[in-house]
Amino acid sequence: MLCKQGERRMMKMDLSPIFGGETDELSLDYPLTIGEEFAGVTFPKPARVLGTITNKAGYIALKATITLSYETLCDRCLRPISKELTLDYEKGIALSGTLETEDQDEYLIAREKMLELDEPLTEAVILEFPMKNLCREDCKGLCPNCGQDLNEGSCTCGKKEIDPRMAGFAKLLEERKKNR
Repeated sequence: MLCKQGERRMMKMDLSPIFGGETDELSLDYPLTIGEEFAGVTFPKPARVLGTITNKAGYIALKATITLSYETLCDRCLRPISKELTLDYEKGIALSGTLETEDQDEYLIAREKMLELDEPLTEAVILEFPMKNLCREDCKGLCPNCGQDLNEGSCTCGKKEIDPRMAGFAKLLEERKKNR
């Protein structure tokens, strides 16, 4: 069941059939809209969540696969790139008020037999999102001096440019070479 909250739609599952013993399994297939959690990343379409909520001998768990596409810039050469990310998510579910305080991080909490899924699934995407996005693994990036894309060829800027703080040492080395 989708519930409108502000402008963002939220997925809430009614778990009454599971907790009431009417069924042992509920299926999920819904779009997850990733918000503005990622600077410099756009999501051309919502992520897709496929999964099940099962009751196995009183242990209720969510098992889902989240698949998403995103667009960003290569972290080395700044070329636009499109990537896919697929992650598996599994967590137990408990009714509010049935767990000890220290156990609550291990479970999703269903309040009044309703489970809100957007927040924990978005959090899972955030935790699994790559720290570095590259156009290819061997991307050479940009020249730090002239900005030339080193994947397209080497640059012609002064490669022997010396850090001004080390200029004194460079001069000393030049004199030493001359004296030999």
